[in-house]
Amino acid sequence: MEWKELEISTTYQAFAAIINLLDEFGIESIFKEVLSQEDEDEILVKAYCKDDSFSTEQLAELKTKIANLKEYDLDVGSGKLRVSELQEEDWANNWKENFKPFKVTDQIVIKPTWEDYQASTDEIIIEVDPGQAFGTGQHETTTSCLEMIEKHLKTGASCLDVGTGTGILAIAAAKLEANVTVGIDISPVAITAAQENAELNQVADEIEFLEGDLVKVVDRSYDLVICNILPHIILDLIPDLKQVLKSSGKFILSGIVEEKLDEIKERLAEYQFKVEQVVQKNEWVTVVGSTSY
Repeated sequence: MEWKELEISTTYQAFAAIINLLDEFGIESIFKEVLSQEDEDEILVKAYCKDDSFSTEQLAELKTKIANLKEYDLDVGSGKLRVSELQEEDWANNWKENFKPFKVTDQIVIKPTWEDYQASTDEIIIEVDPGQAFGTGQHETTTSCLEMIEKHLKTGASCLDVGTGTGILAIAAAKLEANVTVGIDISPVAITAAQENAELNQVADEIEFLEGDLVKVVDRSYDLVICNILPHIILDLIPDLKQVLKSSGKFILSGIVEEKLDEIKERLAEYQFKVEQVVQKNEWVTVVGSTSY
């Protein structure tokens, strides 16, 4: 079997948006990798898909959508997209050479299934398989969210992950002993990947994944609400946040580029939310907060 390797030259700022586009196009993205280049602001995003699953027309449309990200004040860098063909054995080798187990927090370790890792009794292992559409969890927004989930999620609490993508944050919540965990995504491709990843991590019975736009399919409130997505979508979410957040609950908002932080804060204040903590890694910001009444 042959595979296509997509390489997109972009920036850290546009990374989350690029990943969202790959999922939106229904690419069975097997691996999304960030490689630092000489210019520390420039990165290389790699994705892999089956040769017959991504047409020339889709490629042209993807290029256009990457260019259009500038409309959201995102610096996409050169935005150059290169496509090459790989044999299956070459694809597998690319995966394994660049992905090793790594510790995200004091408790959480992300590990590819083919690597051995001797876990201590207090560590939580999240498995990643090359046959799944699953990011590696190394991006600043994901690591910050995992750190904040570990800090703020209480045993037995309920958790909602809006824009769950491939489910890594929902899986972490379930493994940190949330009583109820729900993940939502507008993409059916993401929902399928998230369910498969939950099964891989043996928490499929503990997470409900729903297809829907933001919180329109939610009919209850939660102790912790997480949203790791683009800033303009977070701005759309904030007005509806109270309907899904318990009065004593907390929220974690991430995927925010530094220059959008003030706008996010202003919208939160407008709807009577309180910012309790801001975590910044490079130019990415994660906001933790609660209701202010």
